[in-house]
Amino acid sequence: MRALLYLTKRSFINRARKAVRKPVTYLYIALGIFYVVGILAAFASLAAAGGIAYKQGIVYVMTVWLYFIFCSNFLSYAKLKGVIFRPSHAHFIFTAPISSKLVLLHGAILNYTVSLVADFLFSVAAVTIFHVEPVRAILLFVFCFVFETAFETSLMVFLYSGEERFQGLIRLLRLLIYVLVGAVAAVVAWYLVRGGLNKESVLALFESPALRLLPVAGWEVSAVSLLVTGPDRWNVIGTVLFLLACAGMLLVARRIRCTGAYYEDAAKFADDYAELKRRNQKGESSVGFGKKKLKRASLAGWGTGAKAIFSRQLLEYKKERFFIFTGFTLVALIGAVVCIFFVGRPDEELPPDLLLMGIAIYMVFVGTGYMGKWGKELELPYIYLIPEPAAKKLWYATCTEHLKALVDAVIFCVPVGLAWGISIWKIASIILSYVVLQANRLYIKVLGDSLLGDTLGTTGKQFFLLGVQGGILGIGALASIPAAYLINANLLFLIVPIYSMIITVLIAALTVPRFECMEQWD
Repeated sequence: MRALLYLTKRSFINRARKAVRKPVTYLYIALGIFYVVGILAAFASLAAAGGIAYKQGIVYVMTVWLYFIFCSNFLSYAKLKGVIFRPSHAHFIFTAPISSKLVLLHGAILNYTVSLVADFLFSVAAVTIFHVEPVRAILLFVFCFVFETAFETSLMVFLYSGEERFQGLIRLLRLLIYVLVGAVAAVVAWYLVRGGLNKESVLALFESPALRLLPVAGWEVSAVSLLVTGPDRWNVIGTVLFLLACAGMLLVARRIRCTGAYYEDAAKFADDYAELKRRNQKGESSVGFGKKKLKRASLAGWGTGAKAIFSRQLLEYKKERFFIFTGFTLVALIGAVVCIFFVGRPDEELPPDLLLMGIAIYMVFVGTGYMGKWGKELELPYIYLIPEPAAKKLWYATCTEHLKALVDAVIFCVPVGLAWGISIWKIASIILSYVVLQANRLYIKVLGDSLLGDTLGTTGKQFFLLGVQGGILGIGALASIPAAYLINANLLFLIVPIYSMIITVLIAALTVPRFECMEQWD
């Protein structure tokens, strides 16, 4: 135990010493403080707008959080991927004479940190936004952090233990986790389908006994309700069940013998996690662990010169299981289903065409940091050796990303636009604006790399991308929204695509000279 504590302490000290020497660290601290304050301010405005700026409101907010944590964390535990290990663990810690149970708890330290920060923010929000007494907020923090952490770590130890006599029970418990997640989805879907996606049905869902008595997450919601608003029949029952579950799991975790059988899977997971981080730092898609299974593919009619870049990318995508369709495509499909069958056509107070344009622009901003295969393309030396103009190479290198953006926009905008009664030319304008602005982020990426180099690191470059793209979108909003409201709303669907194309062409023109010398940046 002392060795693990020493390792944790020295790792923290070394990282802190390294960080304080970098000026960008202080920028990140300032941005972090600004982000936390922004979250609390957003909580306040959303609570006031939604009419839940009172004690029960923090219960609603924490209900969403607790069920999100339950579904994500418990599913990862069921797959034995809920604890982050690194290659150094496999080489030094797994081979050391340390209890495998302590190694497991040490590996889950990131989970405790996330819970600590989240529970602290919720307690502060409870006092400052939802008018909860400070004593109750302190009890809420202590109860949630202590008991939630105790239950999660105890469950984690049991699932990872590998003891032979409990293998059947462990497999059953893993199956039950999937069943419980399915039950949560069924309860939410039943309430929303029955009452529609409106304030009344959502509040009825939050106040339903079913959501408070579902095992573990529902029981903890009951405990939160008891601490914040006082006792009633359902939250007392749920709180008692939660305390019994915590005590039972803690006793089991203390008594069970951890064999260290998880070491082999953890070592493989550590390598996969290291590769996942490497892909994340480059802005590549990183859904899933391990090596991807590729299909056999061939491509007739290979292009020559700069067109060969596009041909090679297309061949790579043909090897993928889902071709050019990515997680954004799935999000677009799910979003279309939600907008059509759950949200329905908006009221006249919020014009459907303006709302759809706003959603498309927001998705551009959210996806600014994602580069796809374009992130890898910049590292390939052969692209700079092709004897073609830089503008031509830049175009063919980004063609597949433009195609993917077009597909995603069509999948979302066309069905939603038709269901909401939006005219065809407005739908086409929204799709064009989305595709052009998505292309813009690719060119901003090159400018960011050339201007910043490695000064701010990967995170700093992502902030640069968000800042530039956000500024472009903000200027566009200032130019188009007043004209739409003061003159004619249809002007918005002319101004936005034209403005987007002008800005994108300008950014691309600035990018081409930088693209010519990218090979020498390192």
